Amino acid sequence: MKLRLSLHEVISKSTQALRALNFPPGLDIENGKNTGWLESHGLPGLQMLAEEIKAASDTSNRSPIEINIMKDTVQFSSQGYSAFNFAQSAVDFAESGKIVSVKKCRFPLLIFAEMARREHLDFGFEIQWMEDNKIIRGMSGGGKSEICFYSESFGIANDLKITAVKSPMFKDPLKLLWSKNYSNESGVNFKADHWDAICATAQKVLVPDSKQSHCSAGAEVDDNN
Repeated sequence: MKLRLSLHEVISKSTQALRALNFPPGLDIENGKNTGWLESHGLPGLQMLAEEIKAASDTSNRSPIEINIMKDTVQFSSQGYSAFNFAQSAVDFAESGKIVSVKKCRFPLLIFAEMARREHLDFGFEIQWMEDNKIIRGMSGGGKSEICFYSESFGIANDLKITAVKSPMFKDPLKLLWSKNYSNESGVNFKADHWDAICATAQKVLVPDSKQSHCSAGAEVDDNN
């Protein structure tokens, strides 16, 4: 019997793991949701998070990302940062009407997921980047998304660009592979080593097992939230 994960499990464990890596409040939650969105559409969110954990176990000592804001454009000029660090701010700038460019980054699919999740907007987004001398293009809007790629590595993106588009056109939109309601027939397959790394990292933010924690655990918490 194959083990599968629910959307809730993917999002909650991913959020906890990102929190353990010292991602700021907000980035942990939104990127947890991005990881879940990618997995629910057949894209390797858990793999990217496991690679992020392997690459850097602590983000607190990193220098700030260099951002150059101009009239119509925004440039993220720092080299090789993970999109876990700036997907939200990059799409925020694009949402405000600016053309966003990123010289070089890892895990550009996180930005694609962030774009796609903003389905409440009355416009969409387009993203493209260079990878292995090939152009990768993606588009999202109105709850639909589409991406054309040539490999499953999704490693380093060069010359990435994000723009807002008024009326995106889709030829072959991605399909939601499984629903939020978990059942034995739904869910996502996963690689044990990826999930083990995420769970081990997430464990670092859980309440320690002590007499004090047993006395105070659950205090002033609304389980309905």
